[in-house]
Amino acid sequence: MHKPVIHDHDGHVDDLISCMLLWLAPEIDLQAVGITNGDCYANEIFDATLKMATYLDLEGPEISVTEDEVPNPFPDNWRRESFIINELPLFRDNLFKKTYQHGRPRRNEAVFADCLANSKQPFTFVTTGPLTNVARLLASNPEVKDKIKEFIIMGGAVNVKGNVEESGHDGSAEWNVYADAAAFKAVVESRIPIKLITLDLTNELPVTKEFLDRLAAQGETSKASALAHKLWSLVKGFDYYFWDTITAACAIDPNLFTFREVKLDVSVSGKSTGRTNASLFGGRKVQVANQINKEGFENLILATLALR
Repeated sequence: MHKPVIHDHDGHVDDLISCMLLWLAPEIDLQAVGITNGDCYANEIFDATLKMATYLDLEGPEISVTEDEVPNPFPDNWRRESFIINELPLFRDNLFKKTYQHGRPRRNEAVFADCLANSKQPFTFVTTGPLTNVARLLASNPEVKDKIKEFIIMGGAVNVKGNVEESGHDGSAEWNVYADAAAFKAVVESRIPIKLITLDLTNELPVTKEFLDRLAAQGETSKASALAHKLWSLVKGFDYYFWDTITAACAIDPNLFTFREVKLDVSVSGKSTGRTNASLFGGRKVQVANQINKEGFENLILATLALR
């Protein structure tokens, strides 16, 4: 039986590629895609996601969007990639196709609640952005907790430096957590099982030229590969890692990973807002991915994208 999945993401390059992977993977039944106004401009990425689905002739999940700003917004120069993504020349192929979805989108929380309430099988909830809308869902619909088998979350930095470089912050936090630390804490405290993909693991897996060369060659016959290659090519001038794609892979094939149990706490205020650290006294136990089969992971990404 296929694994029912909800994906909540915040619209940057690796979020969209992760969404493609979950949509295409034979092991996954993707039933809802929510766009959070995090590392993107949400309405632009809603349009881009429709274009992506139309371009690849995909079908299935309802695409939703919540426009509310997160408490600590991502830098504008990161978010402006949304406009470039939405105008990719590849999407001109859509001119003579039926648009994937029509009308104004519903809010993420409403779509997620409907999916969970009407399912007989518990969901895996994959999140690759801030947890603002997920925390809101759990607060307003506490009965849905029984319908969530686990969260697979990209977020946090336990034993490594964070990637937040904002004035007044000590640099200890990872951006998805820092963007809404209170929401992350609420999800951790929900007692729903969590698999966490942190910077400790993703720092070991940059997107390499060798991988992109393999993807480009595959793009000659695969539209999904060509689109993924184009998206990754937009990111220049700094090292880019398999942050969210690792998270999607964890849902598709968890056997690629090993985990260790960590009692995790998160700071919700002050100069270390969003810092996630192992705690002896507070916090809650989660499964933190600490190893991945790199070759198996890259082969999984390429094989999944080659399907369309």
